[in-house]
Amino acid sequence: MRRSLLLASCTLLALSAATPSLAQNRSSFIDQKDRGEFSAASVEPRIACAMLNNATFPDISAIKAAHVEETPDVPGHCQVTGYIRPQVRFEVTLPDHWNRRLYMFGNGGYAGEDLAAPPRIATRNAALSRGFLTVQQNTGHDAATYRLGEFAGDMSLLIDYASRAVHVTAQTAKAMAARYYDRNPAFSYWDGCSTGGRQGLMAAQRYPGDFDGILAGAPVLDFTNTQVWGVWNARVLEKAPISKAQLPALAKAVMDKCDAIDGVTDGLIADPRQCDFDPQRDLKICEAGGNDCFTPAQAGTIKTLAEGVKINGETVFPGIPWGTEGLDGTGASGWDLWIVSEDGPSRQLAYGETFLKNMALLPASGKDIDWKTFDFDKEYSKIGMIRDILNATDPDLSEFQKRGGKMISYFGWADPALNPMMGVNYYEAVRKEMGEEKAAEFYRLFMVPGMFHCREGYGTDRFDAFTPLMDWVENGKAPEMIKASQMKDGSSIRTRPLCPYPQVAKYSGTGDVNDGANFECRIP
Repeated sequence: MRRSLLLASCTLLALSAATPSLAQNRSSFIDQKDRGEFSAASVEPRIACAMLNNATFPDISAIKAAHVEETPDVPGHCQVTGYIRPQVRFEVTLPDHWNRRLYMFGNGGYAGEDLAAPPRIATRNAALSRGFLTVQQNTGHDAATYRLGEFAGDMSLLIDYASRAVHVTAQTAKAMAARYYDRNPAFSYWDGCSTGGRQGLMAAQRYPGDFDGILAGAPVLDFTNTQVWGVWNARVLEKAPISKAQLPALAKAVMDKCDAIDGVTDGLIADPRQCDFDPQRDLKICEAGGNDCFTPAQAGTIKTLAEGVKINGETVFPGIPWGTEGLDGTGASGWDLWIVSEDGPSRQLAYGETFLKNMALLPASGKDIDWKTFDFDKEYSKIGMIRDILNATDPDLSEFQKRGGKMISYFGWADPALNPMMGVNYYEAVRKEMGEEKAAEFYRLFMVPGMFHCREGYGTDRFDAFTPLMDWVENGKAPEMIKASQMKDGSSIRTRPLCPYPQVAKYSGTGDVNDGANFECRIP
C-alpha cells in the first residue's frame, strides 16, 4: 500500500550569508495539506537526552544535548548540536516518537549556512513533526567568516565541503540513534537541491552505504565546468550586453517560435533541444537596439551564449537552453540576476569568479586571476585537481545499486542557474555504464518544463518527489510519473504529469491543456 508523507523537499539556494545582495535562502516547501498523514510504528528513547552530553563519538567536540518539550507546532525532541573536527557544525534532532527513519537535507551554493536560519528550521520541523530523526550540517565552514569560495584555501575545509561533511554527519547521526533509541535507522534518506543535489550524487558515488533513498534536485554535478560557464557567459555579455528591459521580448520570441513543437500550444517547451531558434533570424533586429528589438551584435551575443563554452574550438560545456529566458508569474525573466544583472555581477559570475580565485588552479593559487582577462584556451587545461575533489560525475553507481539504493533526480528545463543538460547527460552516462534496464531499476530522472532553479518559473514547479522515493525504497514501487502543479495566489492554475526521462508528457488532443488528466507519459 502506498504511503503518503507530508514532508516538503528543501531547496536552499543561499549563495552566502556574507553577501546579502546575492542571498536566496529560498525554500521550496511543497503544499501537501491535502495529502494523508504518514504513520508508522514508532520507538521511544531508552536513555535521557542529557546522557548524550557524556557520550563519546568519533571526532566530535563541543557537543550539547538538550530536551525540548512538545509545543502545538513541534513534538518533543532531543536536540543535539556540536562540531565534527575540524569545523563541521551539525544538528541532530531526535523525536520522542521516532518512525525509524533518518532524514538529512542539503545545502546551497558555497554553503556555510546558519543552521538556525528560518528556512532550515522550517524544513527540520516539518520532518520532525512526522517522526523523522532529522539531520543537517554546514559543510564544514561558516559563510560569515569565508566569503563564497574563500574557504578552499584550507584543504581540510574544501574536502569537507566536497563530500566528507555529509558522510561523517550521517554516520554520527546513526551512532546517536543507536545510543539514544537502542535502534539503528530502518531507512535513511537524503533530500537536497542544487549543491544539495550534488551532495546526494556524491553520496551515491563515494559513500553508497549512507542512504537508502536519495532525492537529488538540479545537482551541480559538473561543478568545475559550471563555474567556468558562469565566467564564460559574463565575458560573452561584456561585448554586447543584453538589458533587463529586453528580456521579455527575447522570452516572447523564443516561445512564439517553439511553444507548439511538442504538439500543444500551452506556454511551455517540453524539450528545448527541439527548439530551432536562431537569434539572428528570429529576433527583431534594429541598429540602435531597444526594449523590443536587438542590435546585430546583441543577437550574436545571444547565439554565442546558446552555443556553450568552447576551448580551442571544442565545446566542453553546453550553452544556455532556450526557455530559460521565460517569464514567471510576476513577469521576471529566468535570466534576470542569474545571467543578466544591472546591479553588480550576475550570480553566475559571482560564483565563477570566486571559483577562479580560490579553486580552479589548485594546488596553485589563483588569487591574482582577473576574470576579464582569463585565458580560457591556455588556462582551462590546468583545472585538474579540483575536478577530482568536487565533481560528482562518476556514472558507476553499481555499489549503490547492489545494496538496494534508490535515487530520484529532477531538473527544471528552464533552469538559468545550472545547465539542465548536466542532469540529462549524467543520466545518459549512467544508462550507458550500467545498461538501460538496470539503471531504471534504481535511478530515475524527471525533467520539469518551465521550472527555474529548483522551483519557481512558468511551469509546474510544485510536486512531491519524496513520497514516491519512500514508496520505491520501502515498497518496491518505482515512480511511473509524478503529479505536479503550478500555483498562483494559493490556487492551482495548471497540473501536469512529470515523466521519467526520456518520456515526456504528451497531450491527448482534447480537453483543457492546463489539466494534467489530458496528458500521458510517452517516449517522444
